[in-house]
Amino acid sequence: MVDSKGLALGMRPKLGERVADQLRERIQKGDFAPGAQLPTESALVEQFGVSRTVIREAISSLRVDGLVKAHQGRGVFVCEDISQQPFRLCSKHLNEKDHIEQAMELRMCMEVSNVELAASRRTEADIKDMYAALDKQHAAHLAGELGQIEDFQFHLAVAAATKNSYIADFLRFLGPFIIPANAMQHMDQQKLPAYQESLRQEHLVIVEAIKEGNANAAGDGMRAHLRRGLQINSGERNV
Repeated sequence: MVDSKGLALGMRPKLGERVADQLRERIQKGDFAPGAQLPTESALVEQFGVSRTVIREAISSLRVDGLVKAHQGRGVFVCEDISQQPFRLCSKHLNEKDHIEQAMELRMCMEVSNVELAASRRTEADIKDMYAALDKQHAAHLAGELGQIEDFQFHLAVAAATKNSYIADFLRFLGPFIIPANAMQHMDQQKLPAYQESLRQEHLVIVEAIKEGNANAAGDGMRAHLRRGLQINSGERNV
């Protein structure tokens, strides 16, 4: 079930997150300029109609994001430079289906280009790393596991082959949870082995194209692989 905003029940943001979101929006819009002091804790309690604990949670979240700094005895101030904020891949404002779709679309935008670069820059060691990751994923599948971590290691090996440290670091930062395992968790167990084998074949097509230095074929292979994952994880189980 979902509420009127499309959020799955049990996924509604906590009060602290809601307050943090509103303050974050005001800071980003310039209502609170860089260096400006935020209202006092008491004023924020009155303004939002919440407890001091909720306000402290919200301020803590803004501090983690690099938006505000607390000065002992003086108050909380907006940071002078709010441009360096951490990227978050978070589903708190999305239902599960939309979260998966948007995460997969992000991957498609990023990883198709990644694999094209990898095809022109890969080394023999990179190819060996990709095949090793596929062997581990296949072994995980044979052991009755989903192989999500091993799947991520394959995509990370492709990113490493681009020889662009930002690309590999960004994918590593996103982490293995960008590989959605939901479809496999809910798939008919009789269909699961065939689906896992199809994943293996798709990965092999990508590796072979990279090995041959064929950027177009590698990009087409990754695009088809992610598009099918997007369709399956969006509920089109018979794709």
